[in-house]
Amino acid sequence: MQKTLRQKQAVSEVLSVVLLLGITLALFGLLNYIVFSYSIEPPQPSVNLVGSINTKKQNITIEHNGGKTLDGKTQIIITIGSTTVTHDANDLLNDINNDGKWNFGESINYHYTGNIANTYVQTLVMDPSKNTLLLSVVLQQGV
Repeated sequence: MQKTLRQKQAVSEVLSVVLLLGITLALFGLLNYIVFSYSIEPPQPSVNLVGSINTKKQNITIEHNGGKTLDGKTQIIITIGSTTVTHDANDLLNDINNDGKWNFGESINYHYTGNIANTYVQTLVMDPSKNTLLLSVVLQQGV
């Protein structure tokens, strides 16, 4: 009787190529998922807006105190009591440069015809091109 000895054999080259290809595809898929899962949107403009209220003159003022210039189509939403009014910045802007943009140092003035004292007053400033909220402030709580 003859005894057969087993010889040690290496892994086939085809199997190693398949394993390397599988690892490469898995890593590429993971990298693709990580990169494309983040939404690439332009950042909202960096701007400093300050709202104030003058109850004697019945005025609401929003002043541009620094940052990027805002478009004249920026929306101003003012809530007084239960009434909400929406305007473009060009409607209320004291445009010093007459360029149709809201620049540093320029302000928005809204005159309210009723009695604004002891009434809830909130202002919102929205950039419609980027759909972002730039300012949300309650200027007066009311009674």
